[in-house]
Amino acid sequence: MMSDPYGLRMRIVFLMVKRARSVQPRSFFVGAMWLLLSLLVSFTSAAQEVDSGNLKASLIADSLQVASGASFTVLLKQDIREDWHTYWRNPGDSGAPTKLIWTLPDGVTASELAWPIPEKIPYGPLMNFGYHGEVYYPVTITIDERFDAASLDLAAVGQWLVCADICVPEQARLSLTIPLGTQPQLKPDQSLFRAAAAQVPSKWQEQGSVTVRDEIYNLFVPIPGLKTSRVTSISYFPFAEGLIDTPVEQNWRVTDKGFNLESKTGYAYQAKADFSGLIVIEEAVGDGLRTGFEVTVNAVSASGQTAVVDNDNDNDIGNDNAFSLWQAILFAFIGGMILNLMPCVFPVLSIKILSLVQESHHIRAHGWFYALGVVLSFVLVAGLLIVLRTGGAEIGWGFQLQSPWVVTVLAWLFLLIGLNLSGFFEVGYAMMGFGQGATEKQGYSSSFLTGVLATIVAAPCTAPFMASAIGFALTQNNASALLIFASLGLGMALPYLMLCYFPAFVARLPKPGAWMVTTKEILAFPMYASAVWLVWVLSIQAGSGGVLIVGVGAVCLVLAIWILRHLPKSPPGRLSMQVLALLLIVLTGYIPSHTSTVQASAETTIRSSTTGMAATEVDSQSVQQAAYSGPIAEKYSAAALQQRLAQGPVFVNFTAAWCITCKVNEVVALDSAATKSVFDAAGVSYLKGDWTNEDPEISRKLTEHGRSGVPLYLLYRKGAS
Repeated sequence: MMSDPYGLRMRIVFLMVKRARSVQPRSFFVGAMWLLLSLLVSFTSAAQEVDSGNLKASLIADSLQVASGASFTVLLKQDIREDWHTYWRNPGDSGAPTKLIWTLPDGVTASELAWPIPEKIPYGPLMNFGYHGEVYYPVTITIDERFDAASLDLAAVGQWLVCADICVPEQARLSLTIPLGTQPQLKPDQSLFRAAAAQVPSKWQEQGSVTVRDEIYNLFVPIPGLKTSRVTSISYFPFAEGLIDTPVEQNWRVTDKGFNLESKTGYAYQAKADFSGLIVIEEAVGDGLRTGFEVTVNAVSASGQTAVVDNDNDNDIGNDNAFSLWQAILFAFIGGMILNLMPCVFPVLSIKILSLVQESHHIRAHGWFYALGVVLSFVLVAGLLIVLRTGGAEIGWGFQLQSPWVVTVLAWLFLLIGLNLSGFFEVGYAMMGFGQGATEKQGYSSSFLTGVLATIVAAPCTAPFMASAIGFALTQNNASALLIFASLGLGMALPYLMLCYFPAFVARLPKPGAWMVTTKEILAFPMYASAVWLVWVLSIQAGSGGVLIVGVGAVCLVLAIWILRHLPKSPPGRLSMQVLALLLIVLTGYIPSHTSTVQASAETTIRSSTTGMAATEVDSQSVQQAAYSGPIAEKYSAAALQQRLAQGPVFVNFTAAWCITCKVNEVVALDSAATKSVFDAAGVSYLKGDWTNEDPEISRKLTEHGRSGVPLYLLYRKGAS
């Protein structure tokens, strides 16, 4: 390479200088020699660029001449191809950092690369840290006092990964020769080296602190004097790979004492992890000021301890969050209105609308009690969800139907509603003797409880606009999250509330009569269908044993109701039958406590029966037996995704048995021969993530994409998102 020619050239130059110094200084020849020397030395201290393929690299020294016992700076320059990038010391979710492997004379040492402030480089669901354009990495070269030579020859092999849509590992052999004299001599123009040094973050003198609770880290860095009005962004780049979940948004808050930054820990987080790293602060000063500094962070507190957070200036979070909050509230409101059309909600709402025909007074009050039931239920479900997630549960929206106990009770409830609509028994008639006031109170309670029931059955549904709103809500503080869920409930209650305020729409229905009895009986069948659907969900969660339990409980309930309808007239016989009915109801309430045991038994049976068989083989056999014509699904896992992605595109379907929207989409679009032919033609692998039962891995994947419920569909391509 360049080492030998430059070494020979420098020896010739030094002989010329030595010869020139013996001549009179006024000599034109001496001046010409010094001019030639200056040109040659300048050329040798900035070696020519080496093109490695997708970037050009070179070594540039800050000195015209170096001396023994002194240090000087060499810059590794990377001129990266447009739209390509290299990586920081922690590359993020993928990539590899730049390296320099030196070959130096004895007595000469080189420091590690000094890393300039990186930028965040999003790539699909990943977030990487690196550089675009021209990058300069300073290196300090130190020469021992005993080093003796005419010149200093530096050689290094540069290795880097340069990426765009694809990644290419490259390397280049770099070299540089600098004259060695008695005194060091800097280049006259040091602007490039000052600019490169300014891009290297300084060390912050104060130590930061961090606490971790339920996979959420809270980093506090003491920087008094930060001006809230000027700070537009704060970013944290940890030195350790995998320490944080890099794509997750970092929420920051400036206080009088410094700032807090909060986000999610990553796959490599462990107790007492080192959170030292780089802090980058952007301020609205001039064209924008970007400052970086390295901070040492005290050992992390034990998981589960309460974070010590400075809660001053709660409103200092960036404006983007405020805008997103209002957008999420609007989306939740729209999604709530659309929920009324979902098949899990419409039957319940239809029954309530039908009851308006019989109401002549206080219709608006009924509407508000229904709305109160809906909104309070949404807020309570959301509050429970937040509490459970804070406690470490990996769950999302619709989590209540991941519980076999809840599914069992809801199946019975829908059965009872259906029997009531069919006329098997009547509820509330015994209360009529308490007078008009009690009747109105009973009616309001009915409106409120209808709102509660509508919310319970609506929760598993994810209507358009809802997914992004709920996903955003679960990343915010509790007050903001509850506000979004309240907006969702208000949107769902609004159509019924509007009917109560504009009874002219109700007046268009036929007058009360025999048709209402027929309509009520017809509406029983969607309730029976909902009960059957829930039993099917339970069969997936708890197997055939779960179906047996819900069946036995249903028989006990129906028998108890039949006994209460046929009580004997004698007081002793009447009392004994009432006690028997009560015992049957108590027995029914006791049965669901065993559904979790049945579920575990069912899972064990499935695992033992499939030992030695791949999941795809089991799925394929069951699918073929059912004459299924759609694409064959393999069970989703991160390992399966990577394995299939190496072979070609992968389509991932996150679904659940209790998700009506998921099932409709599968019947209409996914589980068809046409889709199978398309997948086969394009070589697409099909993975299915079943969230019917709680699955933390799927919960994390949903959160990664800003979702808290299903359905979610992801298409991966090799080398792309």
